[in-house]
Amino acid sequence: MPLIVGAYPAQPDEGRECFYRELGALSAIRGLELPYGPFGGTPWPDGAPEGWSAVVTSIPGTMQRLGRQPAFGLASPDAAGRREALEFAAGIREFVLRLEDAGHAVEAVELHSAPYPGASAARFRESLEEILGWEWGSTRLLVEHCDAPRAGGRPEKGFLTFPEEVEVLGALRVDGAGQVGMVINWARSVIETRNPDTAAEHIAQARAARVLAGVMFSGCSPVETEFGYPWIDAHLPAVEVDGAPQSSLLNRAEIERCLAAAGAVPFTGFKVGLPREGLTVQDRVDRLRQMCVLIGGS
Repeated sequence: MPLIVGAYPAQPDEGRECFYRELGALSAIRGLELPYGPFGGTPWPDGAPEGWSAVVTSIPGTMQRLGRQPAFGLASPDAAGRREALEFAAGIREFVLRLEDAGHAVEAVELHSAPYPGASAARFRESLEEILGWEWGSTRLLVEHCDAPRAGGRPEKGFLTFPEEVEVLGALRVDGAGQVGMVINWARSVIETRNPDTAAEHIAQARAARVLAGVMFSGCSPVETEFGYPWIDAHLPAVEVDGAPQSSLLNRAEIERCLAAAGAVPFTGFKVGLPREGLTVQDRVDRLRQMCVLIGGS
């Protein structure tokens, strides 16, 4: 099962070219999740195989833009905030075209239903309809579900609810938008309810609605760890990985349950963070290799 790997939270400050060259030797990996920041995308990493494909995630830029402009978002009821988000999406398209011009196939772009609070499903659908009108070639436009507003506390993201996003995507598919779909990130679904069952439930429901297009595995913890406060969206490794917090809720059994719920999907992968210091390049590659094995790669 060749995987898409979000390696950027695990990459070292020094020795990155060696890090990506060593990752390139892992047959279980076929491509990278690349972050798109507030004003541009991350270039193809030196050392990464030229034949790998890419999935572009807009979550880093989305969150940083929200920090500057609380009304920013593709689901914003504020006209200026939604227009800014559409311009942001246009920048993602230009980034995709540059990657493709450089010979890197872009399998998908992951978009998000910001802002918090006040995201509107109707405005989100309008934004996606406009974006789908642009030329994307074979690149899929996917919605990565993030935790929705939660009674009794502030959410990590607080975007549209899962049923709202599924309904929007289902309606777009009925209207002929075959290249849209949903990505389920294990931790982001679990953080929403603080129940590990939720990830598999979301995957099964998205599959039943015929919108499931990808599954990404990241972990989370109900207690504070070196990654941060309880339930932080910080991409914890699975508990079986060397050095992972023993409170990480992601494990082999949960991964297997979710893979069974998903069936065949266009892409499967993972994104895990690692400490900035104290690990060699080989340590980092070994820990990502361990994640590959847990998900069924070799």
